[in-house]
Amino acid sequence: MKKLHVLFLFLCLGILCTPMDSHAHEGFAWKVLSDESGQATEDTTENTPAQDTEQITEESSNENETAEENTPSEEKQDESDAAVQADTGNTEEETSQEENSAQEQDNTKPHSIYSDAETTEMIRAKYRELDEAYEMKNKFKKTKTIDSIDSFILNFCGDPLKGKTIVFLGDSITAGNGGTLTPDGSGLDYTNFIAKYTSARIINLGIGGAPFEGSDNDDAIVHRYGDIPEDADIIVLFAGINDLFAGSENFGSLKELDEGTYCGDIYRTFRQIHRLHPHADVHVVITYPNRMENYEQFRDEDWQDYADVQINLADRYDFHVINLYEEGFMDNADYKIRNAFFKDDIHPDDLGSEVLGRHILVHLIEKYVS
Repeated sequence: MKKLHVLFLFLCLGILCTPMDSHAHEGFAWKVLSDESGQATEDTTENTPAQDTEQITEESSNENETAEENTPSEEKQDESDAAVQADTGNTEEETSQEENSAQEQDNTKPHSIYSDAETTEMIRAKYRELDEAYEMKNKFKKTKTIDSIDSFILNFCGDPLKGKTIVFLGDSITAGNGGTLTPDGSGLDYTNFIAKYTSARIINLGIGGAPFEGSDNDDAIVHRYGDIPEDADIIVLFAGINDLFAGSENFGSLKELDEGTYCGDIYRTFRQIHRLHPHADVHVVITYPNRMENYEQFRDEDWQDYADVQINLADRYDFHVINLYEEGFMDNADYKIRNAFFKDDIHPDDLGSEVLGRHILVHLIEKYVS
């Protein structure tokens, strides 16, 4: 009896140790390659509990034979499955592209708990608050309040100027003469900070010392309006303070508008821009109040007279006016404003350019968001 047990044990070990070569068939269907392993199992199962193993092995062998007979059909099915998978992959790819596109579009809108109508109404209310802020008496508090309102509007408005080309033509304030030097040798200016809030294409044509009147200055605005590209959607003209510094000798008259005078060259500049860019939104920026107006050498001049010429001629061509002078925004005659936002008595530092850029941009987008 003991010998029979030992013999039975060896038989079971023989079954378990019989080598079976296998590999993964396509579709994860496993296929037995060795017929000898199946035969060995049959020979070693005689009136023992291994009969169950024999039955399983025979069924497995039959399934393998059936699988071999159906291999061509399986290959066709695999090809069909591959085709379906390819189609599904394309669909998933297209779906992914659509989702990415939708996400890009969504990024142009503010992420808010408010509806579009509610957001628009809030922005309109903020523009009304700006009008009230311009009446504030405390100059420093006024500028900070205006900047706070500007920041709110820009944080909620999205990117209404996306896809547009904005061209800035101006003097040293536009050129960034008071800002930190950049690798290209220029300084940070307000347009650099505008670019933080919009994906619009921005072109800066600012040159230090540039006036409007061009009788003896090749960098004058009157000589450079032709540099504005044809596809400009928005044009910003920000100059005139250098004409004040040059004195009234070439001031001219709105009645005469002679070439080579301040009045005449502004007229020529505005007229040509209107002719060359009839569909562009043109904004004329009147320079903020500044301490240099009080310098002894400029006391015989009145900056309001220079501003009035730009305002009068801008109205003639339906140009928008961003009147920083009238608003009292960034009036650096106030020492707190000068210390907080300016490099000197006229040029903003980096923080001043950021504040200035926000406010100009709020003016540029008003027609699109309110």
